[in-house]
Amino acid sequence: MIRHVSISKRLVAAVAAVVALSFPAAAVAADAPAQLVSQVKIAASPWDAKNAPKSKYIKKTTETTTTANLNLRTKASTSSASKGVIPKGSVVRPTGKNSGKWKELTWGSKRGWASGDYLKTRTYTKDTSARYMKAYTRIHETSAMKRDIGGVNFRTKVSLLDVKGSFSHIKTGSYHGWVPSKNLSTAKPAIQYRYVQKSGSTYSHWDPSKGKRVGRIHHGEKYEYRRWVASTRRDEIKVNGKWVWTDVMSRSAIQPQYRYAQKNGTVYNKADKATDKAVGTIAKGTKVRWGDWNSKNRRDEVFHNGKWVWTDAVARTNPGPAIVDVRNYGRFTTGNVTLLKEPKNGSKSAGSLSKGIKVTVTHKADGGWVRVQSGSKSGYIKEKDNLRVHGPYSVAVYGTLRTGQSAYGVMGSFQQKNMDQRIADTSLYQLWNPNWTFLTNGAKTVVAEQFQYTDKQGPAMLRKLDAYESQLKYEGRPMYTRQKVTMSDKSQSWTYKTTPHSEKVVKNSGRYISSGDFLKRS
Repeated sequence: MIRHVSISKRLVAAVAAVVALSFPAAAVAADAPAQLVSQVKIAASPWDAKNAPKSKYIKKTTETTTTANLNLRTKASTSSASKGVIPKGSVVRPTGKNSGKWKELTWGSKRGWASGDYLKTRTYTKDTSARYMKAYTRIHETSAMKRDIGGVNFRTKVSLLDVKGSFSHIKTGSYHGWVPSKNLSTAKPAIQYRYVQKSGSTYSHWDPSKGKRVGRIHHGEKYEYRRWVASTRRDEIKVNGKWVWTDVMSRSAIQPQYRYAQKNGTVYNKADKATDKAVGTIAKGTKVRWGDWNSKNRRDEVFHNGKWVWTDAVARTNPGPAIVDVRNYGRFTTGNVTLLKEPKNGSKSAGSLSKGIKVTVTHKADGGWVRVQSGSKSGYIKEKDNLRVHGPYSVAVYGTLRTGQSAYGVMGSFQQKNMDQRIADTSLYQLWNPNWTFLTNGAKTVVAEQFQYTDKQGPAMLRKLDAYESQLKYEGRPMYTRQKVTMSDKSQSWTYKTTPHSEKVVKNSGRYISSGDFLKRS
C-alpha cells in the first residue's frame, strides 16, 4: 500500500511538469484536478503582456535644444551675419564641429554657428509607440495571423512593438500579438454613437445564450458605441458608465417623439396592470417624451418627473396649452406672487408666496408660464415677471453655520431655509482646526443649506455675516470673502468662499473632504 502511494506521487509530479509546459494557465485552472493544480507552478502563456518583447519605438534619444532666443550665425563670431533667430526651446542638431564655445548646428534647412552657452543637450527615453485601435480587432499569435488569442476594443490605447508588411505587433493590457496595421492610428479616434430605433432591453453578453437582461433603453436615445457582432446582430454601447449589448440600435439619428396628457391621470412602474404599482400622477396638458406603446395593456411609456413610467392618459394630440415636464431648477420670487391652478390668466388661485422665497420650477407651459413648488404649495406663474436666478438676500452655508452646528445661532431669524442643497463646481477642505472648513473652486459639489431673508432683514444680516467671516485671517488677510455661487439646481446665492490667496494655502496644506459634507469631515 505504501509503495503504491509513492509511485502515484511520482506519476502526479511528472504529469504536472508536462501540463506546466504544454498548457496555458487558464487551461490548467479550468480542467486539472484540484490536487494536481496545487502541485503545478503554472507557466504564463507566451502571449501574456508581461512576455512581450521590447518595442522598437521606445528608445534612448539625445536631443539638443536652445535655452534662449539664439542667433544662428554664418561664422563662429558675434560679429558675423545672422541667418535667423532660433526661438527658445527649439530642437537643433549639432554637426560635431566646435570652435571654442561655438558649435556648428543645423536648424531646419539652415546650417550655421551658435553659442554653446545657450544650448542644452539631454538623453532620455523617447516613446513613440502609442497607438489607438480604429475598430474592434482580433489579436493573433504571429504575423501569419493564423491563431486567434484575444481581442482589443475600438479606441483602446496600445503599444506598437514592431511592424512586418501590413501587420503590426502590439501589446495591450492583457496580450501581445499581431493585428492588421490598417486598424491602428497615432491619434485617438473620435467617439462613435448609435441611436435607439425602438425601446428595448440591454444585456450582459453579445451571445443570447450567455447574457442576461440588465436594463432598458428608450426610443431616440443616443449612446457611445464600440462594437458590432454580426452573428447575433448586437451592438455594444455604453449606458450609465457600463458597456452592455443590445439589438435595437442603428447609425441613423432618431427624432424624439412626444405625447400629451389628455386628462389628469396616474403613472405606473410597469405596463402590466396585474403587477403594476402607481408611482405618481400626470396633469392634463403635460408634454412628455415618448418611449414605447404596450398594446396589450394599452399604455404608453413616457419620461415624466425624471423617470420612465407607464400611463394610459397620453396621446399624440395636444389638448393645449402644452405643459412640458422639465429638469427641476431653483429660482427666487421677485415680489409677492399669487399661484394659479392653471397656466392662464383668470385661473383660480392655488395660494401665494412672499417676495424672496425660493421655489423649484418643475414644468413649463405655453405663454411663458411655469409651474413652481415651494414646500406644500404649487401652482403656475409667469417666469419672466416673477422669478430671478439670484436671491439678493439668500445665503448658502456649508460649515459651522449649518443647522445644529456651533455657529448656527449667528443665522438669526430667517424667512425660509432649504436643507440638503449643494454648491456646484466646488471642493471642501479642512485646515488647522476641525471646525475650520474652506470652500474652494473644484470639480465636485459641496453640501449646503440656503437661508433666505426679507428685504428688511437682508442688509443687516449680510453685514453681520461679513463681520463674522472676516475674523479668520492668514498673514493678516481674511481667509473668506463673500461671493456669489451657483447651486446644483442652478439658483444663485451668496456664500463665504476662500480668497485667491487663501485658496492656495488651503489646497497646499489642508485636508480634502471628498464627501463635500462638513458633517462627514472626520
